[in-house]
Amino acid sequence: MASGSCRPGRALASPDPGMVIAHSKALDPSRPVTFVTNSNYAADKGAPYVDVICVNSCYSWYHDYRHLELIQLQLATQFENWCKMFQKPIIQSKYRAEMIAGFH
Repeated sequence: MASGSCRPGRALASPDPGMVIAHSKALDPSRPVTFVTNSNYAADKGAPYVDVICVNSCYSWYHDYRHLELIQLQLATQFENWCKMFQKPIIQSKYRAEMIAGFH
């Protein structure tokens, strides 16, 4: 199961992602269930229920413009936090980086 990513803070399409994920797992328990997120690891509503977490990252895209030197530290910190919190496999599913300010 996969869903499109959305901006952090937006209301979820389902008020209970655990219910949707449990239904997906019941349809075929032999397959892992995943979804894509770009929310903060501590606030994510779906990660506790999936088998694999896919994370979209946008460092130096929405904030920290022109500070490409921060990206490596930000990514490492992000994945360490996701791993510590959920202890599940993580996939970097999309990454956006710096471009010309005002043209994105």
